[in-house]
Amino acid sequence: MMTKAEDLIREYIREGHMMQLASVSGEQPWICTLYFVADDELNLYWASLPTRRHSQEITAHSSVAVAIPVQFQQGKKVIGLQIEAKATQLTGADITPAAQLYAERFGRDATWVDDIARGKTEHRMYRCTPELIVLFDEQHFPHNTRIEWRP
Repeated sequence: MMTKAEDLIREYIREGHMMQLASVSGEQPWICTLYFVADDELNLYWASLPTRRHSQEITAHSSVAVAIPVQFQQGKKVIGLQIEAKATQLTGADITPAAQLYAERFGRDATWVDDIARGKTEHRMYRCTPELIVLFDEQHFPHNTRIEWRP
């Protein structure tokens, strides 16, 4: 049975569109903002160029952190997710399902999915697999705003 926190985490990830992804090279961290889509297992997917700094750092070191702002308007209770995860560039049969999810969310057509699956575009698909998700939710958990959950 899912807890209220798990239900909210799943809802927030499912409804999210944008995330901040932190990667690292040596001792130097880097953060970028990306559009994403999630599957039912809460894997996060995005399309990016392999020449981007975050893509190169993921190739060298798969450990990443993600922040997904959920509610952040002034005067409202803050809600957000912080995630420890492993990230990788997708290959082979893993590309098409992720590209289809992304295409549905962001209005890409079947040609885009086929092109990315066949490597006909410079963009590649990436996956982030959460290992720890921290829900910070002042609205639903005012007395315990930080809740850890492992998928």
